Order: sequence, then structure tokens, then C-alpha cells
Amino acid sequence: MNRQRLSLLLAISVIAAIIGVAVGVWRLKPSTVVAPASWVFALSFPDAQGIPVPLSTVRGRLTVVNFWATWCPPCVDEMPELSRIHAEMSPNDIKIIGLAVDSPSNVRAFTAQHRFSYPLLVTGGSGTELAKKLGNAIDALPYTVLIDEKGSVLKKKAGRIREEELKAWIAEVR
Repeated sequence: MNRQRLSLLLAISVIAAIIGVAVGVWRLKPSTVVAPASWVFALSFPDAQGIPVPLSTVRGRLTVVNFWATWCPPCVDEMPELSRIHAEMSPNDIKIIGLAVDSPSNVRAFTAQHRFSYPLLVTGGSGTELAKKLGNAIDALPYTVLIDEKGSVLKKKAGRIREEELKAWIAEVR
């Protein structure tokens, strides 16, 4: 009888572990969604110097919104790639915007040492709620969203995005 219970408990534990891993992988994988996000373009956030930048400046363009923080190593790792894509594709109406879920002083110190071709704006703690509204169910950073010209979320990903992956997203919708 004890052997049967032990076997049953072991089987249940293995099944629970498999389900847990599957759910984790499913939640972190890039997903294709079409959700309204035109409200994003009504927002405005300050840059590192405190100058407000309205997101309406990218309305009507394919826009990559990347949530990041100075204290997040994968966020910082992906920034040079995002910068290259922005520099390369910005003339074709494809824009990248970095929204820092961080303090203005941290972002100011970071931008004093690092230069990127795309705007880095400061959301502070409100960036977490904004990312949730855009589908970030697990509060992960970095978090990247692709919004089309009409304001619909087409793609989203929690975790580091690679240059080739983001270029594939863009090619898929263009």
C-alpha cells in the first residue's frame, strides 16, 4: 500500500512539474496578438533631462515599445541591437521607443554614459502598469511590444529580444 501511494505521489509530482514548465515556457514565448493600443499614443513621458516627449510623435508608424531598466542586465544587453534597428529602419517609418521603469536619476546617469539612436523615456513605477495593459502578465523586464500604424498590438515578448527576432517580426508585418 505504501509503495502504491509513493508511486502515485511521484507520478502526480512529475505531472505537476511538466505542467509548470509548460506554462512557464508558454508565458515567456513571443506571442502574436491583435489588441487595441492606440491609447498609448495619447501618453507623454519625460526623457532623461526631464523634457516631456509625447508618444503621438510616433503615431502612424510601426512602433516597437521596449520596457527596460538600468538595473536589468538583459535590458541593457539588448539596447545596442535595438539602437541599430532604429537607426537602420527609422527612415522607413519604423520607430523604437525605450520606456524606463526606473528613476529619472538612474536613467540620467545611464544616458550620460551610453548613447542610443532611439528615445529613452522615463515612466518610473507607472511603467509596470502600462506594460501590464500591453500584455505583460508576468511583470518581466525587458518587455517588448510591436504596435502597428493603426495602434494595434501585433507582437509581444517578455524577456530579451534579439536583433534577428525583432527584424523577423517587422518583416512579417511589412
